[in-house]
Amino acid sequence: MSFVIYAIADPRCRKVFYIGHTSRLDLRIEQHLEAGETICGLRVQEIVWIDLLSGRGAALTNNQAFDGYSARAGEKRRLRGELGAGTRMEQLAAIANGRPVREGRRWSRKEDQMMRRLKREGKSDYEIADQLSRSVGAIEARLTQKSV
Repeated sequence: MSFVIYAIADPRCRKVFYIGHTSRLDLRIEQHLEAGETICGLRVQEIVWIDLLSGRGAALTNNQAFDGYSARAGEKRRLRGELGAGTRMEQLAAIANGRPVREGRRWSRKEDQMMRRLKREGKSDYEIADQLSRSVGAIEARLTQKSV
């Protein structure tokens, strides 16, 4: 009887984490994919899920989705740059306290224009507040300041 020696490598880091031998490689591959609570089985399932979701365009941000520390650090820097320093925490705190994300922030000319346009289109102050992530009180105050 002949057999095959095989290795399973994690494609994210290209390191072998399992070596085995079998006379039926096709059957053994199925067994690895179906393996429930073994360490190898869990790791294979993790790789399959990450590959499946990444292939469908999901932007995974858990550690397993990156090829090592430097790739994770680069993604963190990129996301921090997009969010701005402290901005994300302020947004999360506002949302957690039931306040609109842009509450207390300076109004831009673009927001003013959009507010006036939405009012002319017959939107309610509540709809405008939702659209601009402002409070209804801020919309009402701003509309009385500016003639629509």
